[in-house]
Amino acid sequence: MADADLPPLDACGFVRVPTDPTATEPLWLTCDSCKKSDHFWIDGDTVHCRCGATYTSAVRPDGRAIPTAELTFVPWKEGPMQLADTEFDPMRLTLVLVLVAGVLGGLGVLAWWLVA
Repeated sequence: MADADLPPLDACGFVRVPTDPTATEPLWLTCDSCKKSDHFWIDGDTVHCRCGATYTSAVRPDGRAIPTAELTFVPWKEGPMQLADTEFDPMRLTLVLVLVAGVLGGLGVLAWWLVA
């Protein structure tokens, strides 16, 4: 599928798979090809991934195949962020590293001053 044919990334999201009543955590579809969980959209009876993979069902860990009609699309902003494919902002990461280095440097100077 060409990039022009793909929906915008913010129109994609997660796909929740129904679990058995004893499950304590929700089950989310993960693409077998690209291993991402947040690049899906559902069109009719097919789940599509931005990498080009398509699914007509999801297979639970117990081996049961769940048809697309029973799957639930969850928009990216409402899904499990721990599974999201987020990019790190280099400027923010640099700022955090500078702050951590400053704190560690200050603690080192304080320790040196107390010992001396």
